[in-house]
Amino acid sequence: MWFYSGQPAIIVNPHGIDAGAAHALWLTASETQAAGDALSVFRIDNASMSSALTDRWLPRLTSPLVVVLCIALLSSTALTNICMLLLVLLSFWAWSRYQWPDGEWALAKPLFILIALFCLWDLGANLLGGNSLIDSLQALRRVRKFFFVLLLWPLFASPRVARHALLSLGATVCLLAAANLVWTLVLHHPGMMTSFMPNMYGQILVGMVLLLAHGAIEGRYRPWLLSALALLLVASLFWVSNRRTGYVLLAVGSLCLFFLLWQRQSGRRQLILLISGIVLLSLLLLLASLSPKVQVRVALIFSEYQQFFLMSPQQRSQLETSVGLRLQYYVSSWSIVQDHFWTGTGSLNFKQLFWEVNRDMGATNPQVFAPNPHNEYLYMWTTKGLIGLLLYLGIFVQACRLAARRSEAWQRHGLWIFVCLFLTSILFNSMSIDMVEGHFMMLVLLIFLAPARIWSAADNVKDDASC
Repeated sequence: MWFYSGQPAIIVNPHGIDAGAAHALWLTASETQAAGDALSVFRIDNASMSSALTDRWLPRLTSPLVVVLCIALLSSTALTNICMLLLVLLSFWAWSRYQWPDGEWALAKPLFILIALFCLWDLGANLLGGNSLIDSLQALRRVRKFFFVLLLWPLFASPRVARHALLSLGATVCLLAAANLVWTLVLHHPGMMTSFMPNMYGQILVGMVLLLAHGAIEGRYRPWLLSALALLLVASLFWVSNRRTGYVLLAVGSLCLFFLLWQRQSGRRQLILLISGIVLLSLLLLLASLSPKVQVRVALIFSEYQQFFLMSPQQRSQLETSVGLRLQYYVSSWSIVQDHFWTGTGSLNFKQLFWEVNRDMGATNPQVFAPNPHNEYLYMWTTKGLIGLLLYLGIFVQACRLAARRSEAWQRHGLWIFVCLFLTSILFNSMSIDMVEGHFMMLVLLIFLAPARIWSAADNVKDDASC
């Protein structure tokens, strides 16, 4: 159908899609411009609709998987692997749609480069150690947690995903802590209700305690409730967990939290914060003094430490105590470091060399020959050399630098606290080797490095509207 306006005109396609369409309009120049504007809007709306569908459904698919992953980390290895597989599959879709926010790539690029260099150096260290390319590539699975940070990055760009991950992880830890208190103090069963991740129990508890304390001090989200939950976790740490690492982490993490809050205040508020810190410290010392587990475990540390250095090298290798074994691991690892200072042995060669060193020291205790020095710094140094160790530490340093650019104090301080706990915890554990610890570290980095603000009011309104 044709329309005539009585003026010189041009022919346009009202649908703006099919150039060979049979319909056309005779329009004036001004009308043509108006029609063009309308068609442009139409095209944009179509593209926006497609993008909106993706933006809406991708977080809706990702959030349940992340929630299940947070629960699975504390309960099931098989379920953890299934969730990770599904998240990896979703990440390919996310990367095909992901657009970097303004300035975000410039901030994230150094972190991405460091992770890539670290993975490449792990490959190179194994090749330099005389291993085949196939075996060296297969060994990369030991550092896949860092690769997952890169792969899953766009999934956590949604504030909904990052927020749900943090909330579900916190809720799971609180429920587990309450259940263990009932299991131990009410039902009088020895040990924890679950022993799936005893090495990480104290670290996760301390991390959540500090986050809850941060929120309570900042006056966010019902301070009385956050304080009560923090005390619940502290009680579980002192009366249920028998891991001395948790006590050390609580002391170090509390100092980190105090410093972060202190430097943001001035004048009278600093004084109030100081008084609050003294009161909190006194309360923690009181709880520790009332806990027989804490008293016994702390006393053993000093006695076992003194005992180790009074023994001969052969006697040390026969020790079966926790502290004695760790000190022997450190001595054996350092002897390997001296022979492979810069490039390391490669992760594939570490077990054999570690066994040979302990054998030469006259060790007969099977526990001495464990392929884990229980110290991440020494493990990275022995397997990847000083270069690999510096790249490993550089990842956390750059993550903190990236977090410093975040506008939200909760997000920024949360990462700094957990990095502080990580760097302290790996003095006594090797997180890159252990599956649970490694995935937990990956999850924390993704949550607190999320490009979007996790707790903004606008995001909450948007999420409610979309639901």
